[in-house]
Amino acid sequence: MVSIVMPVRNEGPYLAASLDAIDRQSYPADRIEIMVVDGGSTDDTLEVLSRRASLDPRIRILGGPGVNTPQAMNVGTGAATGRYVAKVDGHGYVNDRFVEAAVTVLEADPSVGCVGGAIVPIATTPVQKAIEVARFSVLGVGGGIYTAPHVVHDIDTVQCGVYRAVLLGAIGGFDPDLQFGEDEEVNFRFRSAGSRIVFDPEIEFHYHVRPSLASLFRQYYNYGGARVRVVRKHPSFLRPKHLVPAALVIALVGSLVASLVNWRIPVVVVGGYAAALVVAGLALANRRRQGSGLLVAGALGCLHLAYGLGVLRGLLTVIRPAR
Repeated sequence: MVSIVMPVRNEGPYLAASLDAIDRQSYPADRIEIMVVDGGSTDDTLEVLSRRASLDPRIRILGGPGVNTPQAMNVGTGAATGRYVAKVDGHGYVNDRFVEAAVTVLEADPSVGCVGGAIVPIATTPVQKAIEVARFSVLGVGGGIYTAPHVVHDIDTVQCGVYRAVLLGAIGGFDPDLQFGEDEEVNFRFRSAGSRIVFDPEIEFHYHVRPSLASLFRQYYNYGGARVRVVRKHPSFLRPKHLVPAALVIALVGSLVASLVNWRIPVVVVGGYAAALVVAGLALANRRRQGSGLLVAGALGCLHLAYGLGVLRGLLTVIRPAR
């Protein structure tokens, strides 16, 4: 039995496709149960779920107002009966072999505690296409799940992973205090407990790219703040790439302050960074043959600055805790 846990909040426009994809799984339908955990939706999410649940007894609707993503995962896992728990976001859909490919890997090797795969973006507008190019570039996010080679290999973390339920329970489940970055944190604890995490490109999750640069900025600002909380909890989680965007923000702001002494300093620093973004954006857009180079440059800047500001805000919170 595989228990699919789907945290949702206001995902009405996407839920039908998400649930249809589960219906198309090559894995036997009678060995799949579906826990949809709502976080207080105010759109038609619950109506869509109720209609589907009336037709599919495998679907259980759980949760309620105020339940965030890690809490939803814990609620769903607590109600699950499967040997394996699959985290499936409600903002996208899985490929037809998602469950079968994951179970194959987990059944073949008991040292594997979690398996995940490729993140496949859905981008239709010019802005979404530019964000896709930036986010799936080492220049945008560094090494990680978005830039992982499409071959089977061990990896630090995955999104929408499929977990051994007994091990997920043994490490304490997802951290309910992490609204963002919960995947990386729980996967870190899996690896710390001696379990391997495997990337298999036969496993795919298709997700809808953020619709605007503003929404991308908010997303990575939250990711930056979450990274500080994860590092506070697990100091050995820290990697140089986590600090580079914050150092960039400090350098840019510092150059503006230095303009009081010499106006050429911000021209060199800020101007140099802006020029580098434009060159990188044009090069990436040309290589991928997708997106406007200037929009890609804007997306790269959003990724860098939002994440860096999020990290700095997180550090400030550590130094001066909220009362």
